[in-house]
Amino acid sequence: MARKTIPYRCPQCGKLHDYEVYEGVDVSKEPQFRSKVMDASIFDFVCPHCGAVNGVIYPFVYHDPTHRFMVMLVDSHSPEDPFTELFNQEDASEDAIRGVIEDMKSRYRFRTVKTPNDLMEKIAVFEAGLDDRVVEVLKQGILASDEKGRIEHLWFAPTEKGPALLVEEEQGFTDVIPIDKKLYETVEQEYAPTFDDRITRIDEEWARSCIK
Repeated sequence: MARKTIPYRCPQCGKLHDYEVYEGVDVSKEPQFRSKVMDASIFDFVCPHCGAVNGVIYPFVYHDPTHRFMVMLVDSHSPEDPFTELFNQEDASEDAIRGVIEDMKSRYRFRTVKTPNDLMEKIAVFEAGLDDRVVEVLKQGILASDEKGRIEHLWFAPTEKGPALLVEEEQGFTDVIPIDKKLYETVEQEYAPTFDDRITRIDEEWARSCIK
């Protein structure tokens, strides 16, 4: 577990403190941190002065060698996509470096996300053995049929009956839509040939551009 210390001012009391954050975790070596990521408690800062609990978003990498994926949480205001920039480098100084990058791309899935909730969703999708790009395209199909525009977001979630999408509306979660296996496979067959493996920020915006 890589750590570093950053200054953080509590928004409740205004006191400035040093805050130790986790830069990344390899859950094959430290599996106890998976639950802290999945409930977002790993991003909580408890102010030692007033006791207030504040969520602090900072760059963080979640590495799962067993399921072969790596997800990076980045600044939501940053237009940069570190993984994509790395994979698009055409001027690698050494062939060996390029070889390592290409080997990792062939064995791993790399993603960048902007929020802890997005991070949790990617983990759930990959642990279920699914392709998040297909899931995002499926979401667009459901959103397109929402004529009244009530759906604010769709979230992937594993359930006792299998993979599903949770429907979030203004009043909260209102429905659970099971993911039909045959429909998933049909969408995968239709869209997989169009997927650009160099793109690592896979979200609603990406899915809309993919469908267009």
